[in-house]
Amino acid sequence: MAGVRFVLGVHAHQPVGNFPEVFSEAYRRSYVPFLDVLSEFPQIPFAYHISGVLFDWLEQAHPEYLDRLAGLVARGQLELLTGGYYEPIVAAIPDADKIGQIERMTAYLKRRFGVTARGMWLAERVWEPHLAKPLVEAGVKYVILDDNHFRSAGLSDEALTGYYLTEEQGASLALFPISQRLRYLIPFREPVETLDYLRQRAAVTPGAIAVMADDAEKFGGWPGTHDWVYRQGWLRRFLQALQENADWLDFTTFGRALADPPRGRVYLPTQSYTEMAAWALPAESSVAFEEAQARVDALPDAERIRPFLRGGFWRNFLAKYPEANTLHKKMLRVSTAVHGLPPRSRQRARALTALWQGQCNDAYWHGVFGGLYLPHLRHAVSQQLIRAERAAEEPHGDRGSVRVETKDWDGDGSPEVLLQSAHLGLMVEPARGGSVVELDVRTVPFSLGNTMTRRPEAYHRKLRLRGASPAEGAATIHEERGAKEEGLAELLSYDAYRRGNFVDHWLPTEKTLAEAARAGGSAALALTAYASRVVRMGRAPALELEATGSEYGARLRIRKRFRLAPDGPRLIADYRLQTEGLATPTWFGVELNLAFYMGPPPDRTVEINGQPAPDPSFFAVEEAGDVRAIRIADHWLGLAVRIGLTPAARLWRFPVQTISQSESGYERVPQQICLLPAWPLGGPAEGTKLRLTLEVETREAPPV
Repeated sequence: MAGVRFVLGVHAHQPVGNFPEVFSEAYRRSYVPFLDVLSEFPQIPFAYHISGVLFDWLEQAHPEYLDRLAGLVARGQLELLTGGYYEPIVAAIPDADKIGQIERMTAYLKRRFGVTARGMWLAERVWEPHLAKPLVEAGVKYVILDDNHFRSAGLSDEALTGYYLTEEQGASLALFPISQRLRYLIPFREPVETLDYLRQRAAVTPGAIAVMADDAEKFGGWPGTHDWVYRQGWLRRFLQALQENADWLDFTTFGRALADPPRGRVYLPTQSYTEMAAWALPAESSVAFEEAQARVDALPDAERIRPFLRGGFWRNFLAKYPEANTLHKKMLRVSTAVHGLPPRSRQRARALTALWQGQCNDAYWHGVFGGLYLPHLRHAVSQQLIRAERAAEEPHGDRGSVRVETKDWDGDGSPEVLLQSAHLGLMVEPARGGSVVELDVRTVPFSLGNTMTRRPEAYHRKLRLRGASPAEGAATIHEERGAKEEGLAELLSYDAYRRGNFVDHWLPTEKTLAEAARAGGSAALALTAYASRVVRMGRAPALELEATGSEYGARLRIRKRFRLAPDGPRLIADYRLQTEGLATPTWFGVELNLAFYMGPPPDRTVEINGQPAPDPSFFAVEEAGDVRAIRIADHWLGLAVRIGLTPAARLWRFPVQTISQSESGYERVPQQICLLPAWPLGGPAEGTKLRLTLEVETREAPPV
């Protein structure tokens, strides 16, 4: 019978900053056994993309694995794919970084394996039409995308029988469609179901190309899959079934298929895989989108209609999560500085590596995978961006000065103010409470402002409805997996303002610690626009902010001033508060959210007024009075923050924890420790004066 040409592809990646044990576990449970079984079937070729993050780890930990890959390349069974070296969302980084990252990967593959990779794995298959030109300029001949991209452009499933050409300004690029049906069958269903589907394809279009390309981790790394794929022998049975049907199945690679003429020309819309389109939407819209999908799926002609349910696209994550946008715009700022270095300088080479590691995609978005909600991934990316920024500054040598620059850094239409010394860096948002949204220790480097805000997610509705009901066995990660602990639904709570530092609150006396721990402070001042101006105090610049709040039948005028010390890691925040018509007692609070790695004593401890706190844990929910000094210490990281309070204050402290989903289920993730010192309002007509001094202590620390 006339058959189908089948292309098998896998993509292996671990994020920058992922835990070493995660690398090792994925290597042991997925990467090695997958190669073991494929090596038994030399007649079945496959394409493999490995991210540069993982290549770097393999070079150090398991170079023998790379030698095995070289052997498969030499015997013609393995086609290697290029990509952005540190797995960025290519559409979201500057063109110079697009081309540079791809060229680095292609050069590595040539040096290590002796091949010139022509095909590219596009991270998360995030496609935008302008990409064709820079990808071609980087030497790419073809890219692998989802059939969802093509169906969104109006092509039927029957038309997706090979590759298409697209172009941008005359630069032509071949695009291969991945079958979503095959992604969901492999490896979660018996091989006979895949063969049945391929026979259907052969009956419709003899000689068609059918592509299955997806994460290598689904072959042993996802929950329940190691037992199914290897111990129960799914992969071996699958390959045997393919081999037994070689009379009508032709096993090929992308590179070989490129010798065929294209199926036509196509211009694809901005798109990724179907699930990403739902994840990128705001929570309420995501729920509505899922409901619309369910209604369409119930229709007799669902297959014809479904492609036109588009959902969102990747860049919407930058609107959905201000934390992701802050990180992204910092990356753009650092990229500009790095590319301003002399082309062949040692500083540029070092800075580029750090910058490109800081572009690793996982910390910039959130879906089934934890991504943005995982603090260690955000910290790793932030650390690399700080490192790149410092390397870019080395030729200038401004180590004894403080830089202040006002600009709309995050693209929201309102200016932010950047303050930097050699020791600390902060970004202040006057339009949103004059709060600090970046707080970098630049010498370590470490981002204390790498905080996360609790906000609604579409899947929270499912958690409330279903509670903890973990799935068992091998299941695609897009299936419901339940909660990883009891009671998570009761912990769901949302913030009315972005969690940052130096967030001002005017609080009623009846406000309790328990209420603050659950819902934060008052949103009124946190969302108020502050007027700002840069002034000079002696030889150093300072930022002054001013706003007026109206509440409790009274008015509160707030003036605060930020000063960075040029000679050390010290930030001084001076407040002057004046009330008019205040007849009832109230409190003024300043919220600090310090994004330390959250963990128990003795590695991480809290001191009050020079003594261990009654409960020294970062997870304590505790109140203390007459507090003049707080010290938060991460002894493993070698970093501590000392906060001086003048006059002494009442202090509330508690952890901020989010409830997010991951491939193994819903989970609680500690994000940061919150400190809320507060002072009673009232007093003489000249007002109340407050000072908060934040000073960082560092020592030589192990790598993060």
